[in-house]
Amino acid sequence: MTSGQARHWRSAAEALAVLRREARVTRPQLGRDLGLDSGPMSDLVKRLSSAELICERRATSNRRGRPTTTVHAHPSGPVAVVVDIRHGDWRIGTCDLDGVVGVVATGRHDGTSPGRLLSQLRARVGDLIQTLDDRVAGIGVAVPGPTADSRLVHATMLGWHDLDVGRVAPNPDVPVIVGNDATMAAVAEARLHTPRPHTLLHVVVEVGVGGAFVVDGRPAPSAHGLHGEFGHLPFGDPDDRCPCGARGCWTVAFDAPAVARRAGLRAQPDPRAWLHRLYTDPDPSPDAHRTRTALAADLGRGIAGLVNALDPNLVTLGGLAAQLRDAESAGFERALHLGLMDVHRDRPPGFVAARSGEDAPLIGVGLSVFDSVLDAEMLARWATRGPVAT
Repeated sequence: MTSGQARHWRSAAEALAVLRREARVTRPQLGRDLGLDSGPMSDLVKRLSSAELICERRATSNRRGRPTTTVHAHPSGPVAVVVDIRHGDWRIGTCDLDGVVGVVATGRHDGTSPGRLLSQLRARVGDLIQTLDDRVAGIGVAVPGPTADSRLVHATMLGWHDLDVGRVAPNPDVPVIVGNDATMAAVAEARLHTPRPHTLLHVVVEVGVGGAFVVDGRPAPSAHGLHGEFGHLPFGDPDDRCPCGARGCWTVAFDAPAVARRAGLRAQPDPRAWLHRLYTDPDPSPDAHRTRTALAADLGRGIAGLVNALDPNLVTLGGLAAQLRDAESAGFERALHLGLMDVHRDRPPGFVAARSGEDAPLIGVGLSVFDSVLDAEMLARWATRGPVAT
């Protein structure tokens, strides 16, 4: 690759990075972000379109003047194969450069045999890659626990430890990115707000508590990749020992068996679905109502502590967090207000329900695949691509 070609593909990589960070990008906005006048911008768009990396659509606008276009992933462009392993089930799909996900397969697991589950997922991923031929840029896997490289360090509520999730790749030549599901959801969430917040605190309630602190659309860095383990802050009962090894972890109170004991109920085989029903029940039993009220207060108080520590521009509530807040809003708001420093009460960040929905971990891990592999060299190969081996 000549120096001129390298320069062209570097500018292409920068353009595609903007496309990943913003949910809706017009051609003029893309030019401004890249510092390009209309002539060079037109040349770049033409080159990306010819390489089947982007396409344009007429933008809808009520303003008078020259119509503009929005820039999108090309329908024949690169995709990431994405996997979301959750408590009790899994999903596999594709994610394009726009962060648009298509789920193609789902299934359930009982959590007792993670090795067998990874073997099943490997076969499914291999089949999907075969159908996509040469379009696969890499594989992204979102998992319910902290990660290091391609390994799941531990999924405390499942009892999984030091699991090589990279085994889902059917071929070692296919890049694999493994990330915590809540962190990946935060990556997806950050791009959906206009203007995009410089700092975003994303708090997720699923079968436990997690989240991430995102700066300019990317998770804040950490020494070992174990950032965002908000559920293991000592906001809980100091007598409770968490499967992670610490005592007093915030997440323990939100685990389905613990919630069931407090509510005098029996948790069902699908813990997330059971918790969703509990948090949205319009007529809960007195014990269930008291439990919900206590959990909402715990959530509000914990978020206040995170706001005091991190000072975010925006707080988003993902997973079941918004449902729990809405079910017991008075208790949540009171605990949040009392827990905030005066300066944050006077100038609070925004608190909103997450917009990215159930696909957030798939979107975030797919975009993270592109962040990892989509450079000038990869784009030059794409222009003369061959099939991906499986």
